[in-house]
Amino acid sequence: MNLPPRPFYSLTEISARWGCNAADVAGWSATGLLSLNTSIASVICGRQPVAGIVQVSAADMMRMFRRHGPSDEECRVYRIRLPGTTEWQFITDPTDGVLVKITDLLLLADEVHKFEDERDLLRRPASPPGSAPRYDWDGVNLMLFRRINERGLPATQGELINEVQDWFAQNSPNGDIPEESTTRKKIAPIWRVLRERD
Repeated sequence: MNLPPRPFYSLTEISARWGCNAADVAGWSATGLLSLNTSIASVICGRQPVAGIVQVSAADMMRMFRRHGPSDEECRVYRIRLPGTTEWQFITDPTDGVLVKITDLLLLADEVHKFEDERDLLRRPASPPGSAPRYDWDGVNLMLFRRINERGLPATQGELINEVQDWFAQNSPNGDIPEESTTRKKIAPIWRVLRERD
């Protein structure tokens, strides 16, 4: 059984994936090229209760994305936008808005892929003969060997794929992370062999 595509990327993942800093992503969001989202508990906007995934304005959170000097790790937002709508709604209860941390910010996967396609972000020139491979699959194999030897297999293939993607995000020297479909092709045979053994 194949898992559905992931719905979100974190801001950290996108910064590593595109080789840019979070301030760049926030700037593109503030100018309407991307949207930043988060999950909130129930609030009231006027008379309407709102909860779940909502869009937040990067322009309201620029103190978390300073290019010079320290940035805040969290700030309060006072307006949100519901999925599929264009109007911002102001939070009336609680009156001090909602606290959002930079680690809570999400980008919609569909928007990320569209942004990449429009700008050809993931296309790389073909490597000349004898050049180093684009991704450190040898490093991944060593990580997998250690992980499986010490902790066994995770419950699902999807969890193992996520661990590999996380490993690339943390260890890629240039921020390159393979597409999930590429990782799945690499991991699927390993998963099948180990599952057959069990």
